[in-house]
Amino acid sequence: MGGQGGFHEADHRPVHPGILSNRQFRHCMSKHLKAVSLGSMALAAAGGIIWGVWHIRESRSMSTDDCRVEASIVSVGTKLAERVVAVEVEEGDTVKKGQTLAHLDGRAVQARLLAARSRVKLMQARYDEMLAGFRPQEIESQRAKTAQAAANLEHARRDYERIEKLVRDQAGISSADRDAVRASYLAAQAVEKAERENLALRLEGYREEEKRSAQAQLEAARAEQDELEVLCEECVIKSPVDGIIARKLVNGGEMVSAGQKLFSIVDSHDIWLNVRVEETKIGRIRTGQEVRFTLDGYDGRVFYGKVYEIGAASCAMFSLISTENVSGYFTKVMQRFPIKVSLPESGDGVVFRPGMQGTVSIGF
Repeated sequence: MGGQGGFHEADHRPVHPGILSNRQFRHCMSKHLKAVSLGSMALAAAGGIIWGVWHIRESRSMSTDDCRVEASIVSVGTKLAERVVAVEVEEGDTVKKGQTLAHLDGRAVQARLLAARSRVKLMQARYDEMLAGFRPQEIESQRAKTAQAAANLEHARRDYERIEKLVRDQAGISSADRDAVRASYLAAQAVEKAERENLALRLEGYREEEKRSAQAQLEAARAEQDELEVLCEECVIKSPVDGIIARKLVNGGEMVSAGQKLFSIVDSHDIWLNVRVEETKIGRIRTGQEVRFTLDGYDGRVFYGKVYEIGAASCAMFSLISTENVSGYFTKVMQRFPIKVSLPESGDGVVFRPGMQGTVSIGF
């Protein structure tokens, strides 16, 4: 009987408040499954869209955080073993090319330089004299000296012969007197010989080998002078580049040795962003491509540069760890190639410092 005893004709089950019938349950489940299905389809569509956007983006650009600022760091040393008189800069100071960094005690080198200059002047005068030859008045003066030496020799010879005769005659001449006269005679012989040779030299002029020898001595003296002038300049330590003092390794009053490094300077004109690019993307990198990057040290700032150099070999080629395994085969791993990216001019509170890291984006 329909409608009596609390039973439903369709499912013959009692209907109680709060309990769904089979038809109602199936209807609710159908609606729920449709909602889940639509949600899944929406998620799948969203995932597809995201993947598509990512794929398009990956095909048109690349990004990496494998990058850092690098620069040429110039070491400044000394060729002298001297005491440091004063240091003019501190770490972090900005310096210009040619700016004085430190002073060394150069008094000993300067004294050697003065002596070398005197030797050069003396040897230059001697060499010039050899090239010019002797003047007539010099020759006549030497003739007079030679004649006087010959006369003195003749006088000494006569004295020597006379005292020898007295000795033979046993005239009471002491051996000391005899030796003195003999010494005077021998000295007069030596002087006369030297003056004759000087006269012959002035008449004939200097031989070519003498001129060459004098020239060689002059050149050696000049070379020594030039070397000492360079060492004197080394007493003032100057910056070879525009840059920033990264390290100061010496203080005033210290004794330094030849070849010792005194300063390390970051070259302001040779600084770049070093980026390592995966080998699957290096083929799409070209010089001149614009690069967008950020640095951790300047959060929120965006900078732009351009690729100006692409590495000729992967970073692994310079690694101390070999990529070969024990059997001799290469272990296939993702290789990365370095590229250099130009940096914009520092300013507006921004200073690019070697070692800074960040994130790079390059459009293809």
